[in-house]
Amino acid sequence: MTPPKLFSGLIIFLLISVLGLFLGLIVLTLSGNIEGREFSPDNFAIRRFSYTKIPYLDWVIMEKKIVDETVPIQQELIGLGLLPLNSTAKNWHLISESNFSNSLLPPECDARFLIHYLDLKDSEYADVFLEWNLEHPDLAPLFWPHVIEMARQESYLKIPEIMEFALTDCPTNPTEFSNELNTLVAQAYLELAEIDYDLGRLERAKVRLQLSLDAESSVAAQNLLDKVSNSGVKETAQ
Repeated sequence: MTPPKLFSGLIIFLLISVLGLFLGLIVLTLSGNIEGREFSPDNFAIRRFSYTKIPYLDWVIMEKKIVDETVPIQQELIGLGLLPLNSTAKNWHLISESNFSNSLLPPECDARFLIHYLDLKDSEYADVFLEWNLEHPDLAPLFWPHVIEMARQESYLKIPEIMEFALTDCPTNPTEFSNELNTLVAQAYLELAEIDYDLGRLERAKVRLQLSLDAESSVAAQNLLDKVSNSGVKETAQ
């Protein structure tokens, strides 16, 4: 091969290599761009985050960016004395997380079940639960402590049942409302505790069973709590 042809071939090879490297970096960057939302049950703060990491290696190459998206219901609950004022959130639960190569929700994004209702708007774009609080000032102090505690216990799977109860012809009498809500909450914790027990998560089962009994006494919950407490079985590692 003559020198000019050799030189031309080398230039073409280098151009293809650089182009391939450039395209590879673009694909890696796009697939490593992580975006999502998080919720803190400590103070009901919501934030959007984004950062970039190298796929498969999990090396973060761009600092995490945070944008606050807290909804108005937070201030309402602070005003009711149900959430701490000016507190710093320590615990964060995933609402959603996605990247270029994977837009599916990770299995740990259960907080989305609560956020769906906190974000809910009516036909006039008003916050549904802010309006609910205004319409039910006697019920709100009875309702929200259960929602807050269920979020802190990561019992998100059962929260839709609680939220729908409030939105669909619930009793307006505070005593009747409280009694029906307590029954619903107790059953929710019991069902989750039964799942925990079957999966070997004994400590979480104990906590949820006690919360079930705190909401409403139940033979089923008490029997299972006794069984868990006296099982002598080591907790399954999660």
